[in-house]
Amino acid sequence: MKKYFYLLFTILLMPLMVKADGYKVLNHIIDAEVEMGGGLSVKELIIIEGKTDIFQRKLNYYSFEGGKWDGKTVEFDNGTIYNGYNISLAKVSAFKAPETVELNNLTNGLTNYFNEFNLKKPSSNTYLGTDNNDGTYDLNIYYDSKDEKTAYYIEYSITNVVVKHNDIKELNYTFKNLNYNSSNTFIRILLPFVTNDKNFQVYFHGNQSGTRQDITADDGYMWGAAASFPKVGSSINVRMIIPQESVGIDIYLNKSNEDALDEIKKIEENKLDSTLKRNNITKWTKWALIGVAAMYLIMTYFVAKLKVKALDIIFIIFGFFISLVNYLFSFNLWYIYLSILIPGLMYLLRRYLVK
Repeated sequence: MKKYFYLLFTILLMPLMVKADGYKVLNHIIDAEVEMGGGLSVKELIIIEGKTDIFQRKLNYYSFEGGKWDGKTVEFDNGTIYNGYNISLAKVSAFKAPETVELNNLTNGLTNYFNEFNLKKPSSNTYLGTDNNDGTYDLNIYYDSKDEKTAYYIEYSITNVVVKHNDIKELNYTFKNLNYNSSNTFIRILLPFVTNDKNFQVYFHGNQSGTRQDITADDGYMWGAAASFPKVGSSINVRMIIPQESVGIDIYLNKSNEDALDEIKKIEENKLDSTLKRNNITKWTKWALIGVAAMYLIMTYFVAKLKVKALDIIFIIFGFFISLVNYLFSFNLWYIYLSILIPGLMYLLRRYLVK
Protein backbone atom coordinates (compact mmCIF):
# COMPACT_ATOMS: atom_id res chain seq x y z
CA MET A 1 0.00 0.00 0.00
CA LYS A 2 2.93 2.33 0.71
CA LYS A 3 4.12 1.93 -2.89
CA TYR A 4 0.72 2.89 -4.32
CA PHE A 5 0.35 5.79 -1.93
CA TYR A 6 3.72 7.27 -2.97
CA LEU A 7 2.72 6.91 -6.65
CA LEU A 8 -0.60 8.60 -5.93
CA PHE A 9 1.12 11.41 -4.04
CA THR A 10 3.55 11.97 -6.94
CA ILE A 11 0.71 12.20 -9.48
CA LEU A 12 -1.10 14.59 -7.16
CA LEU A 13 1.84 16.99 -7.16
CA MET A 14 2.36 16.93 -10.93
CA PRO A 15 0.32 20.09 -11.68
CA LEU A 16 2.27 21.96 -9.01
CA MET A 17 5.73 21.14 -10.36
CA VAL A 18 7.81 23.90 -11.97
CA LYS A 19 10.07 23.69 -14.98
CA ALA A 20 12.99 21.40 -14.28
CA ASP A 21 15.51 23.33 -16.40
CA GLY A 22 16.33 25.84 -13.67
CA TYR A 23 14.14 28.81 -14.53
CA LYS A 24 10.55 30.04 -14.57
CA VAL A 25 9.02 32.36 -17.17
CA LEU A 26 7.43 35.35 -15.44
CA ASN A 27 6.19 37.41 -18.38
CA HIS A 28 5.94 36.97 -22.14
CA ILE A 29 5.20 40.16 -24.05
CA ILE A 30 4.41 40.08 -27.77
CA ASP A 31 4.11 43.41 -29.61
CA ALA A 32 3.11 43.02 -33.26
CA GLU A 33 2.35 45.49 -36.04
CA VAL A 34 1.02 44.88 -39.53
CA GLU A 35 3.40 46.28 -42.15
CA MET A 36 2.38 48.32 -45.19
CA GLY A 37 3.69 45.53 -47.43
CA GLY A 38 1.61 42.81 -45.75
CA GLY A 39 4.20 41.41 -43.37
CA LEU A 40 3.92 41.21 -39.60
CA SER A 41 6.63 42.91 -37.53
CA VAL A 42 6.98 41.28 -34.10
CA LYS A 43 8.89 42.19 -30.95
CA GLU A 44 8.99 39.70 -28.09
CA LEU A 45 10.27 40.21 -24.56
CA ILE A 46 10.46 37.10 -22.38
CA ILE A 47 11.39 37.60 -18.73
CA ILE A 48 12.62 34.61 -16.74
CA GLU A 49 13.79 34.05 -13.19
CA GLY A 50 16.45 31.44 -12.53
CA LYS A 51 19.62 30.14 -14.10
CA THR A 52 20.22 28.88 -17.63
CA ASP A 53 22.89 29.41 -20.26
CA ILE A 54 20.62 28.73 -23.25
CA PHE A 55 17.08 29.88 -24.00
CA GLN A 56 15.09 28.32 -26.83
CA ARG A 57 12.20 29.82 -28.78
CA LYS A 58 10.55 28.06 -31.71
CA LEU A 59 9.03 30.69 -33.99
CA ASN A 60 6.62 29.95 -36.84
CA TYR A 61 5.57 31.44 -40.14
CA TYR A 62 3.00 28.73 -40.94
CA SER A 63 -0.12 29.09 -38.82
CA PHE A 64 -2.04 26.13 -40.20
CA GLU A 65 -1.29 22.61 -41.40
CA GLY A 66 -0.74 21.98 -45.07
CA GLY A 67 2.40 23.95 -45.81
CA LYS A 68 2.67 26.53 -48.54
CA TRP A 69 -0.56 27.69 -50.20
CA ASP A 70 -1.25 25.99 -53.52
CA GLY A 71 -2.54 29.22 -55.07
CA LYS A 72 -6.15 28.08 -55.53
CA THR A 73 -7.69 26.42 -52.44
CA VAL A 74 -9.46 29.00 -50.28
CA GLU A 75 -10.59 28.11 -46.75
CA PHE A 76 -11.66 31.06 -44.62
CA ASP A 77 -11.04 29.42 -41.27
CA ASN A 78 -7.76 27.52 -40.98
CA GLY A 79 -6.59 27.45 -44.58
CA THR A 80 -3.03 27.45 -45.90
CA ILE A 81 -3.75 30.73 -47.69
CA TYR A 82 -2.96 32.40 -44.34
CA ASN A 83 0.51 30.87 -44.01
CA GLY A 84 3.41 33.31 -44.31
CA TYR A 85 6.40 32.92 -46.61
CA ASN A 86 9.31 32.96 -44.14
CA ILE A 87 10.79 34.63 -41.05
CA SER A 88 13.32 37.43 -41.26
CA LEU A 89 15.19 37.67 -37.96
CA ALA A 90 16.22 41.26 -37.19
CA LYS A 91 17.59 41.56 -33.64
CA VAL A 92 18.32 39.27 -30.69
CA SER A 93 19.62 40.07 -27.23
CA ALA A 94 19.47 39.23 -23.52
CA PHE A 95 20.04 41.47 -20.54
CA LYS A 96 19.23 41.96 -16.89
CA ALA A 97 15.49 42.51 -16.66
CA PRO A 98 14.42 46.05 -15.73
CA GLU A 99 12.21 46.70 -12.72
CA THR A 100 9.41 47.97 -14.97
CA VAL A 101 8.71 47.34 -18.66
CA GLU A 102 7.35 50.00 -21.00
CA LEU A 103 5.40 48.51 -23.88
CA ASN A 104 6.64 51.18 -26.26
CA ASN A 105 10.24 50.63 -25.14
CA LEU A 106 10.79 46.91 -24.68
CA THR A 107 14.56 47.35 -24.99
CA ASN A 108 14.83 49.52 -21.87
CA GLY A 109 18.03 48.33 -20.16
CA LEU A 110 19.47 46.68 -23.28
CA THR A 111 23.11 47.62 -23.97
CA ASN A 112 23.91 45.76 -27.17
CA TYR A 113 22.50 43.26 -29.68
CA PHE A 114 23.99 39.81 -30.15
CA ASN A 115 25.85 38.54 -33.19
CA GLU A 116 24.97 35.21 -34.78
CA PHE A 117 26.83 32.22 -33.39
CA ASN A 118 30.17 31.57 -35.11
CA LEU A 119 31.43 27.97 -35.04
CA LYS A 120 35.01 29.18 -35.54
CA LYS A 121 34.75 31.57 -32.58
CA PRO A 122 32.26 30.06 -30.13
CA SER A 123 31.28 32.34 -27.26
CA SER A 124 28.40 33.33 -25.05
CA ASN A 125 26.10 36.27 -25.79
CA THR A 126 25.29 34.94 -29.25
CA TYR A 127 22.36 33.29 -30.98
CA LEU A 128 21.75 30.61 -33.57
CA GLY A 129 18.73 30.70 -35.86
CA THR A 130 17.66 27.83 -38.09
CA ASP A 131 14.84 27.77 -40.63
CA ASN A 132 13.51 24.20 -40.61
CA ASN A 133 11.75 24.75 -43.98
CA ASP A 134 8.53 23.38 -42.50
CA GLY A 135 7.01 26.63 -41.30
CA THR A 136 9.05 26.76 -38.09
CA TYR A 137 12.22 28.59 -37.10
CA ASP A 138 14.41 27.43 -34.18
CA LEU A 139 16.14 30.15 -32.20
CA ASN A 140 18.73 29.39 -29.51
CA ILE A 141 20.02 32.30 -27.40
CA TYR A 142 23.28 31.69 -25.56
CA TYR A 143 23.52 33.83 -22.44
CA ASP A 144 24.36 33.09 -18.80
CA SER A 145 21.35 34.28 -16.80
CA LYS A 146 23.36 34.11 -13.52
CA ASP A 147 20.39 33.09 -11.40
CA GLU A 148 18.63 36.45 -11.70
CA LYS A 149 15.74 37.95 -13.63
CA THR A 150 16.74 38.01 -17.27
CA ALA A 151 15.00 39.55 -20.30
CA TYR A 152 15.32 37.92 -23.73
CA TYR A 153 14.52 40.22 -26.64
CA ILE A 154 13.63 38.96 -30.13
CA GLU A 155 12.66 41.09 -33.13
CA TYR A 156 11.56 39.53 -36.41
CA SER A 157 9.20 39.82 -39.37
CA ILE A 158 6.87 37.25 -40.93
CA THR A 159 6.71 38.04 -44.62
CA ASN A 160 3.55 38.19 -46.76
CA VAL A 161 1.25 36.92 -44.03
CA VAL A 162 -1.64 39.28 -44.82
CA VAL A 163 -4.20 37.96 -47.34
CA LYS A 164 -5.98 40.11 -49.93
CA HIS A 165 -9.68 39.43 -50.54
CA ASN A 166 -11.95 41.34 -52.92
CA ASP A 167 -13.62 43.34 -50.13
CA ILE A 168 -11.03 43.40 -47.30
CA LYS A 169 -7.53 42.38 -46.34
CA GLU A 170 -7.03 39.97 -43.46
CA LEU A 171 -4.49 38.70 -40.98
CA ASN A 172 -5.11 35.23 -39.52
CA TYR A 173 -1.95 34.33 -37.65
CA THR A 174 -1.22 31.96 -34.76
CA PHE A 175 1.62 32.54 -32.31
CA LYS A 176 2.68 28.98 -31.50
CA ASN A 177 4.94 27.20 -29.01
CA LEU A 178 4.03 29.48 -26.10
CA ASN A 179 4.01 26.61 -23.61
CA TYR A 180 6.42 28.22 -21.14
CA ASN A 181 3.82 28.17 -18.35
CA SER A 182 4.33 31.93 -18.10
CA SER A 183 2.65 33.73 -15.20
CA ASN A 184 1.39 36.31 -17.68
CA THR A 185 1.30 36.51 -21.48
CA PHE A 186 0.48 39.87 -23.08
CA ILE A 187 -0.07 40.48 -26.77
CA ARG A 188 -0.71 43.70 -28.70
CA ILE A 189 -1.53 43.92 -32.42
CA LEU A 190 -1.61 47.21 -34.34
CA LEU A 191 -2.35 48.52 -37.82
CA PRO A 192 0.28 50.59 -39.65
CA PHE A 193 -1.93 53.63 -39.00
CA VAL A 194 -5.32 54.37 -37.45
CA THR A 195 -8.63 53.80 -39.21
CA ASN A 196 -12.31 54.67 -38.87
CA ASP A 197 -13.44 51.80 -41.11
CA LYS A 198 -16.53 50.22 -39.51
CA ASN A 199 -15.49 46.74 -40.62
CA PHE A 200 -12.17 46.81 -38.76
CA GLN A 201 -12.11 44.10 -36.09
CA VAL A 202 -9.64 42.04 -34.06
CA TYR A 203 -10.37 38.56 -32.70
CA PHE A 204 -8.21 36.65 -30.20
CA HIS A 205 -8.42 32.89 -29.73
CA GLY A 206 -6.59 31.33 -26.82
CA ASN A 207 -7.15 30.77 -23.13
CA GLN A 208 -10.66 32.06 -22.44
CA SER A 209 -9.67 33.42 -19.02
CA GLY A 210 -7.86 36.27 -20.78
CA THR A 211 -9.00 39.89 -21.01
CA ARG A 212 -8.90 42.12 -24.10
CA GLN A 213 -8.96 45.84 -24.79
CA ASP A 214 -9.42 47.84 -27.97
CA ILE A 215 -6.71 50.40 -28.74
CA THR A 216 -7.84 53.77 -30.08
CA ALA A 217 -6.10 57.05 -30.84
CA ASP A 218 -6.94 60.34 -29.13
CA ASP A 219 -9.32 61.27 -31.93
CA GLY A 220 -11.29 58.02 -31.43
CA TYR A 221 -9.94 56.29 -34.52
CA MET A 222 -9.19 52.58 -34.13
CA TRP A 223 -5.63 51.31 -34.10
CA GLY A 224 -5.62 47.73 -32.82
CA ALA A 225 -6.25 45.59 -29.75
CA ALA A 226 -4.45 43.95 -26.84
CA ALA A 227 -5.09 40.87 -24.72
CA SER A 228 -3.62 39.56 -21.48
CA PHE A 229 -3.67 35.91 -20.41
CA PRO A 230 -2.76 34.71 -16.89
CA LYS A 231 -2.11 31.28 -18.38
CA VAL A 232 -2.01 30.11 -22.00
CA GLY A 233 -1.81 26.74 -23.63
CA SER A 234 0.58 26.43 -26.53
CA SER A 235 -0.79 29.09 -28.88
CA ILE A 236 -2.75 32.31 -29.38
CA ASN A 237 -4.52 33.04 -32.66
CA VAL A 238 -5.02 36.63 -33.83
CA ARG A 239 -7.47 37.44 -36.58
CA MET A 240 -7.70 40.98 -37.90
CA ILE A 241 -10.10 42.36 -40.52
CA ILE A 242 -8.04 45.06 -42.24
CA PRO A 243 -9.27 47.89 -44.49
CA GLN A 244 -7.89 47.62 -48.03
CA GLU A 245 -6.02 50.93 -47.83
CA SER A 246 -4.17 50.00 -44.61
CA VAL A 247 -1.93 47.60 -46.51
CA GLY A 248 -1.17 49.51 -49.65
CA ILE A 249 1.50 47.25 -51.17
CA ASP A 250 -0.16 43.94 -51.97
CA ILE A 251 1.53 42.72 -55.15
CA TYR A 252 3.19 39.75 -53.40
CA LEU A 253 0.31 38.79 -51.09
CA ASN A 254 -1.84 35.67 -51.36
CA LYS A 255 -5.12 36.64 -53.06
CA SER A 256 -8.38 34.73 -52.64
CA ASN A 257 -10.25 36.66 -55.40
CA GLU A 258 -13.40 36.25 -53.30
CA ASP A 259 -15.54 38.37 -50.98
CA ALA A 260 -14.66 37.24 -47.46
CA LEU A 261 -16.12 39.64 -44.87
CA ASP A 262 -19.53 38.02 -44.34
CA GLU A 263 -18.08 34.51 -44.19
CA ILE A 264 -15.42 35.52 -41.68
CA LYS A 265 -18.00 37.20 -39.43
CA LYS A 266 -20.15 34.08 -39.57
CA ILE A 267 -17.18 31.88 -38.60
CA GLU A 268 -16.29 34.15 -35.68
CA GLU A 269 -19.90 34.28 -34.43
CA ASN A 270 -20.03 30.48 -34.42
CA LYS A 271 -16.75 30.35 -32.49
CA LEU A 272 -18.13 32.81 -29.95
CA ASP A 273 -21.27 30.72 -29.46
CA SER A 274 -19.16 27.59 -28.96
CA THR A 275 -16.94 29.41 -26.47
CA LEU A 276 -19.91 30.64 -24.43
CA LYS A 277 -21.38 27.13 -24.29
CA ARG A 278 -18.01 25.67 -23.30
CA ASN A 279 -17.56 28.32 -20.59
CA ASN A 280 -20.99 27.51 -19.15
CA ILE A 281 -20.17 23.79 -19.05
CA THR A 282 -16.83 24.54 -17.40
CA LYS A 283 -18.44 26.83 -14.82
CA TRP A 284 -21.06 24.28 -13.78
CA THR A 285 -18.47 21.51 -13.76
CA LYS A 286 -16.33 23.57 -11.39
CA TRP A 287 -19.17 24.17 -8.93
CA ALA A 288 -20.29 20.55 -9.12
CA LEU A 289 -16.72 19.44 -8.40
CA ILE A 290 -16.52 21.72 -5.35
CA GLY A 291 -19.82 20.32 -4.07
CA VAL A 292 -18.77 16.71 -4.57
CA ALA A 293 -15.39 17.38 -2.91
CA ALA A 294 -17.11 18.97 0.11
CA MET A 295 -19.45 16.00 0.50
CA TYR A 296 -16.50 13.68 0.06
CA LEU A 297 -14.60 15.29 2.92
CA ILE A 298 -17.66 15.09 5.18
CA MET A 299 -18.06 11.39 4.34
CA THR A 300 -14.39 10.81 5.23
CA TYR A 301 -15.30 10.88 8.94
CA PHE A 302 -17.97 8.18 8.60
CA VAL A 303 -15.82 5.96 6.37
CA ALA A 304 -12.99 6.21 8.90
CA LYS A 305 -15.27 5.02 11.70
CA LEU A 306 -16.27 1.90 9.75
CA LYS A 307 -12.62 0.76 9.51
CA VAL A 308 -13.19 -1.34 6.38
CA LYS A 309 -10.02 -1.67 4.31
CA ALA A 310 -11.79 -2.24 0.97
CA LEU A 311 -13.97 0.83 1.53
CA ASP A 312 -10.90 2.90 2.37
CA ILE A 313 -9.24 1.94 -0.91
CA ILE A 314 -12.39 2.69 -2.95
CA PHE A 315 -12.67 6.02 -1.18
CA ILE A 316 -9.07 6.92 -2.02
CA ILE A 317 -9.57 5.98 -5.68
CA PHE A 318 -12.68 8.15 -5.86
CA GLY A 319 -10.71 11.02 -4.32
CA PHE A 320 -8.06 10.56 -6.95
CA PHE A 321 -10.77 10.81 -9.64
CA ILE A 322 -11.96 14.12 -8.14
CA SER A 323 -8.39 15.46 -8.19
CA LEU A 324 -7.93 14.27 -11.78
CA VAL A 325 -10.98 16.24 -12.93
CA ASN A 326 -9.58 19.27 -11.11
CA TYR A 327 -6.32 18.89 -13.05
CA LEU A 328 -7.74 18.05 -16.49
CA PHE A 329 -10.10 21.06 -16.46
CA SER A 330 -7.18 23.25 -15.26
CA PHE A 331 -9.17 24.47 -12.25
CA ASN A 332 -6.10 23.86 -10.05
CA LEU A 333 -8.09 24.42 -6.85
CA TRP A 334 -5.57 23.44 -4.20
CA TYR A 335 -8.21 22.48 -1.64
CA ILE A 336 -9.65 19.88 -4.01
CA TYR A 337 -6.44 17.88 -3.59
CA LEU A 338 -7.31 17.54 0.12
CA SER A 339 -10.04 15.14 -0.95
CA ILE A 340 -7.39 12.54 -1.68
CA LEU A 341 -4.78 13.53 0.90
CA ILE A 342 -7.03 13.43 3.97
CA PRO A 343 -8.51 9.92 3.50
CA GLY A 344 -5.13 8.62 2.33
CA LEU A 345 -3.37 9.95 5.39
CA MET A 346 -6.12 8.68 7.67
CA TYR A 347 -5.75 5.20 6.23
CA LEU A 348 -1.97 5.24 6.68
CA LEU A 349 -2.23 6.50 10.26
CA ARG A 350 -4.80 3.86 11.18
CA ARG A 351 -2.92 1.13 9.31
CA TYR A 352 0.59 1.74 10.62
CA LEU A 353 0.32 3.88 13.75
CA VAL A 354 -2.89 2.94 15.50
CA LYS A 355 -2.64 -0.42 17.28
